[in-house]
This record gives sequence, structure tokens and C-alpha cells, in this order.
Amino acid sequence: MIGVVLRRSPARWFLPLGVVLALGVLIFRSRYWIGVWPQTAAAAQIPAILLSGLAAAAAAWSVTATTRFGMTEQMRAMVVPGWRRELPFALVVTGYFAGVILLCQVVAAVPTARTWPPGFGLVPGYVVMALVVIVLSVAFGHLVGKLLSGMFAAAVAGLAWLLIAMYLGQMIGLGVVSGPVWDEIDLPIVLARLLFAVALLALAIVIPPRSRARADGGWRRKGATWFGATALAATVLLLGVTVAAGSPIKARPPVATDECAGVTVKLCLWPEHAKYLPQIEAMAARLDQMPDSLEVPARIDEYGLTYRPGVPGQTVFTDVPDHPPYFALVEGSMWSVAVSIADIIGRKNIHPCTAPGTSKSDDEYLRAVEFVAWVEAYLVGGTGGPDYHTSAGADRQAAAARGVARAHHGTAEEQFAWALKTKNAFNDAPCQ
Repeated sequence: MIGVVLRRSPARWFLPLGVVLALGVLIFRSRYWIGVWPQTAAAAQIPAILLSGLAAAAAAWSVTATTRFGMTEQMRAMVVPGWRRELPFALVVTGYFAGVILLCQVVAAVPTARTWPPGFGLVPGYVVMALVVIVLSVAFGHLVGKLLSGMFAAAVAGLAWLLIAMYLGQMIGLGVVSGPVWDEIDLPIVLARLLFAVALLALAIVIPPRSRARADGGWRRKGATWFGATALAATVLLLGVTVAAGSPIKARPPVATDECAGVTVKLCLWPEHAKYLPQIEAMAARLDQMPDSLEVPARIDEYGLTYRPGVPGQTVFTDVPDHPPYFALVEGSMWSVAVSIADIIGRKNIHPCTAPGTSKSDDEYLRAVEFVAWVEAYLVGGTGGPDYHTSAGADRQAAAARGVARAHHGTAEEQFAWALKTKNAFNDAPCQ
């Protein structure tokens, strides 16, 4: 039966589009993930949400195949239970699209495997997370195919599932848009979710289809079977387990690392980010060149490396006693590192008013914005502009642009002299 369905399943017409869509998203979206295992697996997981819309449509289209070809009565006359007749269709659709997800993972893994950096143990969680989305979408499509018919069922299933997945995806952790090294996917939780998805698919298979024949009296019921009872019990139990477990995205515990750069100022990375060490070494060298009159911490760690003052998916900048400050390296951007470190240096050198009800003038705060923007651009190397956009007011954006431009002109000594003059001018300005 499986062999026949593999050759005749309507899902095979959805498969080429699914492969093109998945590989297109993987290859053309970005390349920063190459060389970092968790980000590689996360990048190959991203197409699962879009692909799941096709999987839901294919499942709905497949389950209505007997109706479209006028085989309803012949299928009912078979002596095997209804769920056994439908099982091959569901398995084939699931297998086709799970295969596309695994193909994405293999294609993504090839360039990263050439250097084989640390962190391969973080990969399975992202793979299982993607498979959960596919199995859930097939279960949803199978249910819609039993309620509706033909192409309409496929269209409704595909579009409705995409809306559900995109709306709830981030809320309940169906997927991630990146794989930051300071987070990990809790494998037991996503495995429980996968079991729940399989149980839900089994329940969708065992539910009898809606019949339009008057003799059937609406819903055709043949009585509960052990298969249906087991599927229902497993679905309810696993739903409770997954809800109680919460989000599968967990904070990684701090680790020891030797991936540090710098002499007077140490910048330390997660081991999985070792490929960025040359850029971090260059940034640490620029920090070492700063004069003693500009205060800089002796060590700055990557976010989450030695402690975690926040929750998964959030980066919170705060000083914690007895711990070094930290920077965030987001999707390979050196500007994200520079922004973090510039904020730290700014807070150490630029001192606002502390008395209640007092503050510096607006011009002085624009001077501080210019100082911090200069630090950012200086750390990156004084080439080009930021790779991010801000919603700050026009006056603050103009001040930041002046700071970036200043890092492009003059010698390092001239820039340091300006920075020290700006620092002193702000700190000496009266509070109002």
C-alpha cells in the first residue's frame, strides 16, 4: 500500500516546490550562519514554517483523493479499518516534507562541517523543532481534508496553517529566526512535542470523515477502536506535558572558554563563535590603544558566557557586581559588538546628573550621543556606517552621524584628544 501511495500520492506534486522554497530560503536569506553549528541548524530550520503550509495543503489534498476519483464506496467496502486505509497517505506526506527538512539540514551542514567548530551537540534540538512543525501541519491538513473537499480543502488548510504557525510560532516556540550561541533547544521538550504531534496526527487519522450521503447521517461513526482510544489518550497526556514544560528555548549554562583576545582589555567569546576571533582581536587591539584617561573595563565577555542576567531571546545590559560586563554578537555583526561595548564605555565615562529633578541640557546629551557613536565606529575600524537602523529623533541621528564621521577622519591621537575633550565637557557641564 505504501508503495502505491508513494507513486500516486498528490503530495509528490507539492514536493518540487517545497524543495525549491526551502533551499531558496536557506541559501539566499543570509550566510552568517556558516561556521557556527547552532546557527547552521537554526538557518536550516527556518524554512519549516513556510514549508509546513505546503505540507498542510498536500495532506488535505491527499485525504480527499478517494472522493475526487469516485472511490469512496470501494474504500468503505474494504475489510480493513478506516484508519489503516488513511495511514499510508499521512505517512507519505509526512515523509516527503520531513525529507525536505532533513535535506536542508544536510545542505546547511556541508560548509560548516569543513571546519567542524564546537557546538555540534546543539544541532539535534533544531532538527526536531522543524520536524514538529511538519507533523503538526500534516495533522491539521488531514483534519481539514476530512471536513472539506478537493482543491478548496487544500487552499484552506495551507493558508490557515500558515496564519496559525506565523501567529503562534514565536509565542509558543514553534521555531526560531536565529540560533544564538547563548541559547539552546531543550531536546527532551521538543521530543515530547514531536510525540504530541504524532499522537495528534494519529487522532486526525482515526476521526471518521464527514459524509455528504444522507444514509450516513452526517458524521459516520463505526465505534471507538484501540487505535483511536490510544491516540486520544496520548494526545491529551502529551499536550499536558508540553504545556507544563514551557518553551523549548533555554538559556545555556556558563562555560569556560579560551577564545579571548586583547592584552590590557580582554574580549572573550563563546567557543562556538571561534570563527569571529580575528575580528574580535582587531577590536581588542583598538581598545588597547585607547588612552588611560578613557575608562575601559579590563574584561568584557560575550553575552551569557559567565552569567545570564536575562531570559532566552532577550539581551539585558546591566552591571552585576563581581562579573565583567558583556557584549552581544548578533548574527555575525561586528556593529552589534561595537554597540554593546560603546554603551559600556559610555556609561563609564559619561556621567549624567544624579540629583533628583536635575539633568544636563539637550545639547550636552547630543554631545554624549556623538561620543558613543564615535566609540562604535572607532571599534569597528572607522570604515563605513552602521549596519542597523534607529528610530531615534532627527537631532540624535544627526549627532550619531557626526560621531561616525569623526572616526573616519584624523589620526588616532587626534580622535582620542577630541573624545577626552568631549567627555570632560559633558561631565563639567552644570546640572539644571
